[in-house]
Amino acid sequence: MVIYEAYMNTPRMNSNPKLTNYLVAKGVLQSSPLWLVDVGASGGINDYWKIFDPCLRTVGFDPLIQEVARLNAIHESGNQRYYPHMVGYKRYNELLLPSGPRAQQSLYGRTSAWRAQRIRQRGYGPTHYDQTGEGLVAKDLIELDEFFLRTHPTDVDFIKIDTDGSDYQVLLGARELLDKCPVLGVAVECQFHGPVHDAANIFSNIDRLLRQLGFTLFDIEVYRYSRAALPKPFVYRLPAQTTSGQVLWADALYFRDAGEQGYEDTWSVALTEGKILKLACLLEVFGLEDCAAEILVKYRDRLATIVDVGACLDLITPALHGEKPSYTRYLEQFDKNVDSFFPSG
Repeated sequence: MVIYEAYMNTPRMNSNPKLTNYLVAKGVLQSSPLWLVDVGASGGINDYWKIFDPCLRTVGFDPLIQEVARLNAIHESGNQRYYPHMVGYKRYNELLLPSGPRAQQSLYGRTSAWRAQRIRQRGYGPTHYDQTGEGLVAKDLIELDEFFLRTHPTDVDFIKIDTDGSDYQVLLGARELLDKCPVLGVAVECQFHGPVHDAANIFSNIDRLLRQLGFTLFDIEVYRYSRAALPKPFVYRLPAQTTSGQVLWADALYFRDAGEQGYEDTWSVALTEGKILKLACLLEVFGLEDCAAEILVKYRDRLATIVDVGACLDLITPALHGEKPSYTRYLEQFDKNVDSFFPSG
């Protein structure tokens, strides 16, 4: 099991996204709130999403019925709504025919995490999140395409997927949504090892599918699992990833690379000014201020009637040698003396 929130606590995350805070405080995103979809929502959304309040709308899915009820009770009067559903692709089994995937022995069953769970005689998910201990799990399966494009029309901006085994299926059931909204970014749990098959839930298939839809890999956080034959220390106070061992899983972060020239024409996608600003904010929050700057520079003319683009660029410009220069001066320093950007000593 990968704990996605661990990725959110890495140094790359921006704990003080000045551009996002500025746009939210100015009410720029009120007419175009950020729509977050959380698949595998046990425990609720991470605190960093609160940066977008009150311009945040959340729809979460999880098969743990009691956990969903708990989350809905907490957020009864807010902008978060949770549904007790399995999420995937209803025709997934057809993709495995006429021949099933070539078998590959499970690596997780050989890890110290699995050995620890057997010793403790309990799994992490149900015991940690289902506080009732009842273990009630929803059986019905939905597809994100059907839910958000037909029964609950929603202009989704970002999808987080952490299902511990069916992440590729979730994406297959969201292909139309990813393409049409258009969704700006996806954070997905990936396995590196598994069956040799085009429909297997492994990173190579997830990456290919998202690239075919116009998404680009922007970041990846890998997780290591020691073998049961020689357990290594766990990273967290739960039987999951360890401080060393073979790479088994990762949390991968994808965005539309709208900074690329001709992107919208190439992928037949139209980004509104609201979408462009939300993309810049998401990039900033995930510690990709340079990519956010590229977006602001490219769309400067279109955004000029909504925000002061120069001021926005100044907000995401980092300090240099202990001083906080403007965006213009920062670039001038780089062009004048590239060596000043090398490590000292």
